Amino acid sequence: MAISTFHGVIQWSFLCACLLTGLLFSGPARGDQLNILIKGVEEPLLSNIRARTSSFRVSGNTRLSRRRLTRFRADAERRAGSALRPFGYYHAVVTSELRTIADGSWELTLHVDKGPAVIVSGVRVDLLGPGKADPGLQKWKAEWPLTEGSILDQAIWEEQKLAGLDLAHAHGFLSAEFSEQLIKLDLEQNRASLALLLETGEQAVMGSIVFNQDVVQPGVLENLPRFNAGQPYDEWLMEQFRLDLWRTGFFNNIEVLEERKLDESPPVVNLVVNLEPRNPNTYQGSLGFGSDTGVRVQAMWNRHVLSRRGDSLDVGFGWRQRDNEFNFRTFYRYPRKVSARQYWAVELLYKTEDEKFTVSPVGDSEQRTTIARGSVDDYSIKPGWIKIRGLKQGYQQIFEHWYLQYLNERSRYSPVDEVPPEIAGWSLSSVEQDYIDNTSETTSVGVSWDWPVVRGHGFETFGHRHRAWLFTSNTAWGSDLDFSQAYLSSRWNTIWKNRWKLLLRGEVGYSDAHIQERLVEVGDELVSISLTELPSAYRFKAGGSQSVRGYGFETLSDNSIGSNNIITASAELEMLFRKNWSVALFFDVGNAFNDWGQIDLKKGAGVGIRWYSIAGAIRLDIAQALDEPGNPWRLHFTIGSPLL
Repeated sequence: MAISTFHGVIQWSFLCACLLTGLLFSGPARGDQLNILIKGVEEPLLSNIRARTSSFRVSGNTRLSRRRLTRFRADAERRAGSALRPFGYYHAVVTSELRTIADGSWELTLHVDKGPAVIVSGVRVDLLGPGKADPGLQKWKAEWPLTEGSILDQAIWEEQKLAGLDLAHAHGFLSAEFSEQLIKLDLEQNRASLALLLETGEQAVMGSIVFNQDVVQPGVLENLPRFNAGQPYDEWLMEQFRLDLWRTGFFNNIEVLEERKLDESPPVVNLVVNLEPRNPNTYQGSLGFGSDTGVRVQAMWNRHVLSRRGDSLDVGFGWRQRDNEFNFRTFYRYPRKVSARQYWAVELLYKTEDEKFTVSPVGDSEQRTTIARGSVDDYSIKPGWIKIRGLKQGYQQIFEHWYLQYLNERSRYSPVDEVPPEIAGWSLSSVEQDYIDNTSETTSVGVSWDWPVVRGHGFETFGHRHRAWLFTSNTAWGSDLDFSQAYLSSRWNTIWKNRWKLLLRGEVGYSDAHIQERLVEVGDELVSISLTELPSAYRFKAGGSQSVRGYGFETLSDNSIGSNNIITASAELEMLFRKNWSVALFFDVGNAFNDWGQIDLKKGAGVGIRWYSIAGAIRLDIAQALDEPGNPWRLHFTIGSPLL
């Protein structure tokens, strides 16, 4: 009995081995293949036909018989015709040709005649309910694309329906729905009438907010939302709420749950916010390069939460190759327990940079000669108070900063080793040396405003950013110098027709500070010297990729050491020529100066190319200095949005 079983096992093993060997050496079974070509139509109709009649392969031992080929051919013609109907072509004629390419391989060519299109003969798109006057929905209605005389495109019909509902929901009409949505076809006349009625329902309002977290004291987050209870619900404000929670730096996982009570009048949306703490420390570092800065290095340590009071600390340093500038900065922020978003803030700063002193012959400001080089060291402490003001029901914010700043500044200069022979025997007088080679202590009181409104990303980024400040220093409260300064800048960006963008920017700054004007006779020439008492940290300089292109970075000012006043302006037209790539044409003008009677605005113009990468806009410009001898060209390279 055991021997019989043994022989049976051997027989089955032999049969399995033979079968396995046959499978290994026989290779995969070859299947027949039918490829389909489409002629007579273009995109987007072509893609839809391809999707409905895509190439296929029949695998296995089955061969494509003539009967099956005939059925596939008829099916492809039918599918191609039906694929045109969503685009308004209901009378398409599709013929085909079938030819053999090789053994087991065929090619089917579909010849498509679209036929006459169905034309929209009547349109009724209307809004009903409390939201019918909503500006966004009114714009959606006014820009309805399927107007009388247009070809019926059901893809556009569905897209616009979805866009209308999304817009209604985004503006708080959470119960919005279409009470009528009808396409009435007359295929004998190739006409269609459309009816679409959107019932908005009541607009929902914001309700209560419950924060589930134990990172900071409850009051720290109370004033974070940009909306109040009873304010209309808005999807964009909700998204900003999530971003503002993340920007606090307190939390890692942020979950905002909406409890919608749509049966109430008005509907109410309550929020339950679940928050998990993040690592309290963040370390960052970067290495970069720019035509203005040369090589630059930055490092930052952020202590996001120092205590349950919600205070935070930032510590960082940076170095740039241009002017060998080094800075060390710490910034402490503490939330105030008031009814608005306010913070106590203190900034400590140390900065040192190299600087050169240049002179120019009278009447020839383009001919600059460096006669001294030095360094400027700044030590500053700046306590203050920051308030975030909401505008347009939270859609925009102004950051207002009141502060007191103590500045200790030291500047030291030495003559250069080599100077042109015509001025080799001349040096700064003791009075002039005291102005540029000096130590001063000033205490100023000021306020600044920052109003950024930036939407979109990549080429579609648009909006504006306005900045302004006022401050004053006086010997009455212990300063070494009396001076005041006012400044205003604006950057504005708009897009039209999806491929054109216009960027306008301008700035003006004025300082009321003592100026020493001197004319020094050097050989047969008079050399102009204009020196301001304004500390170097507050002086204006123009020129560079963010100022007047075509000129070197911060090269436009009196004697290259900065000036009391500044005026710059720029206009740039940009055209998108392929995805994420654009070309630009620009014109810049401006200068920094001490004497309003001798402004001497410099002009620059050029062209550039933009690549909107994942790291931000990479901008390469070539600009000509129209007021420099020989009109030289200069390359400018920057990364980032010009609005920020």
